Amino acid sequence: MTAVIEQNPDLVLDQSADDYWNRYQLTFALYSVSDRAIPSAFDGLKPGQRRLLYQMHDSKLLPGNKPQKSSKVCSAVTGNLHPHGGASMYGAAALMAAEFQRVKVIDGQGAFPRIQGDIPAADRYTEMRLSAPGAALTAELDDHAVPMVQTFDGEWTEPTMLPAQWPVLLCNGAVGIAEGWATKVPAHNPREVMAACRALLARPNTTDDTLVKLIPGPDWGCGATVVGTAGLREYITTGRGAFTVRGTVSVDGKHCIITELPPGVASNTVQDRIRALVESGEMSGVADMSDLTDRRNGLRIVVTAKRGHSAETIRDQLLALTPLESTFAASLVALDEDRVPRWWSVRELISAFLHLRDSVVLRRSEYRLDKVTARRHLVAGLMTIHLDIDAAVAVIRGSDTVDDARQGLQERFKIDEEQANYVLGLQLRRLTKLDVIELQAEAEKLDAEFAALTELVSNPDARRKVIDQELVETAKLFKGPEFDRRTVLDYEATPVTSGSDEDGPRERKVNAAWRLDDRGVFSDSDGDLLTSGLGWAVWTDGRVKFTTGSGLPYKIRDIPVAPDIIGLLRSGVLADGYHLAMVTRRGKVLRIDPAAVNPQGAAGNGVAGVKLADDGDEVIAALPISGENGEAILSKSEKGWKVTEVADIPVKGRGGAGVGFHPFIKGEDAVLSASISATGFVRGRKSVRAEKRAKSTIKGSGGDVTPAAYGARLAT
Repeated sequence: MTAVIEQNPDLVLDQSADDYWNRYQLTFALYSVSDRAIPSAFDGLKPGQRRLLYQMHDSKLLPGNKPQKSSKVCSAVTGNLHPHGGASMYGAAALMAAEFQRVKVIDGQGAFPRIQGDIPAADRYTEMRLSAPGAALTAELDDHAVPMVQTFDGEWTEPTMLPAQWPVLLCNGAVGIAEGWATKVPAHNPREVMAACRALLARPNTTDDTLVKLIPGPDWGCGATVVGTAGLREYITTGRGAFTVRGTVSVDGKHCIITELPPGVASNTVQDRIRALVESGEMSGVADMSDLTDRRNGLRIVVTAKRGHSAETIRDQLLALTPLESTFAASLVALDEDRVPRWWSVRELISAFLHLRDSVVLRRSEYRLDKVTARRHLVAGLMTIHLDIDAAVAVIRGSDTVDDARQGLQERFKIDEEQANYVLGLQLRRLTKLDVIELQAEAEKLDAEFAALTELVSNPDARRKVIDQELVETAKLFKGPEFDRRTVLDYEATPVTSGSDEDGPRERKVNAAWRLDDRGVFSDSDGDLLTSGLGWAVWTDGRVKFTTGSGLPYKIRDIPVAPDIIGLLRSGVLADGYHLAMVTRRGKVLRIDPAAVNPQGAAGNGVAGVKLADDGDEVIAALPISGENGEAILSKSEKGWKVTEVADIPVKGRGGAGVGFHPFIKGEDAVLSASISATGFVRGRKSVRAEKRAKSTIKGSGGDVTPAAYGARLAT
């Protein structure tokens, strides 16, 4: 490889990290944010969804028309507009056709998802077309109502946004994760959203109280219940807020019947969690669980209680221990006009939609005004000819060429070249008296339309009236019973944040029997109780971790102290008031106060503890020390050993190189091989030797050991 590079020096890319980030990583980050995962605040769609609907509109897949194979539709989209793979495009289409979608944008034929977590049939087996609400998103494309740009290959044009007649983002919600940004918008009832749009259109300064009355809370297609009022007003007014959502669990005798799930929670996820709880013994009162879900009746999971156990208790445990009750953290992130992501409130999203409608009415009015103006011009010329049709015929018949006839008509009737060409292209039937009457009626109609369009283009108040009328017509799409509110807003209920037993609710906390042993495993085996201090772990590469046990389950089962325990040197529990000493092979020691390091949960892999000297350096010992009088560290190298009093070692912050405490013989390749902390032998070297000869015990970090055992430990 080296020879190849020497022969071809151009293969080496000499570029700084900043240049690489600005050229590659930043470009990808901007692309993932603005062209994939984050929806627009105006039409409420992500680019893939927008291109799919545009392709279906262009293919005339409208309500009432014959649907088309999903594979054909998705292939056309990926080939013409969105080159990111048919599987991802079909996934987006299946979601817009799902039964649990608040407003179905696509009318799907075949096995599309009915409940959350369902997998649609393969795209070769399903068909799709636009639903009536979906067609309302693309209806004005032919009126040049939105800007068009070239596609990725320059062969097609596509709209920068759809002329949506209803706010998709608020009605259907959205979830997306991009580079540094994420959006999570809940769905809302379309009737309530349309009413709020009309209210803000009429009174842009509508108070927050009025807005909260118009849109009291989310309304998902999956149903569920919003528990309490915490976070609702904050979310609606600021765009950020967390509230509790609970699935529907009813009690029928000894059975708990689950019929609705919170948004984003799949049926198989809930069932897997219930099975795990039953196997671990946390839900010992469950006798059986059956999944009776079908396409006719929808979701139905039946959990049966054992004899002697209450179904109400099982219901409380289901809500407390499974995702049947969870927190929905709303984050209304969307792209602005410049495709830059930012946070929006519900009011601002409605205002963005109304701004889109205003621009649509303006652009289509300008387009239609140009057409009307051009037609009025031709009609005016034709009416001038009809005033003396015989003279016009004479001019045409007396001309040798078409150019002479055109020039003669222009001179005789004072019309321009465009009008003269239109007259020359007329059919003879347009010379009848009846046609003159029709021409006059058309001219009057064009004059009236010209005046109305001119008013729309120049007067925003006139456009607002048109927008309001169109909102009323669009709202008729949501008159059906399927658009009744599905999500219950239970303001009086309180979240179930604890499990339950026969004596009532119990506090959900870390099990007091958790232990952390030297192997770096939380278990019920021998070791120090985690509740008696702070758990710690040290790796040979210099990492250190402190943990309080946060996030550990109530039921004990072996769990590593970190996801990556390769190179784990030692772990244990640090008593209150103790420090942790990390000793390196190069004779450095770092004394860390655990109060200066943020504790991590079980998912953390530790932080930088001690900085190693070179590639051959490593951490060889981790010693809990108290700093009491007489406590010292005994270290041994290839050429000698040394006792260092703990009080002489300063406390340092994590990430430092530590301080030297074991000098080596100059010129010798000597490295530290072992170290141990103890109390009672810092009384001079003679006392230590006397204790060794007397075979007394030395209290170390691993318990009381004899000098012989200590020597064996050094040897290993």
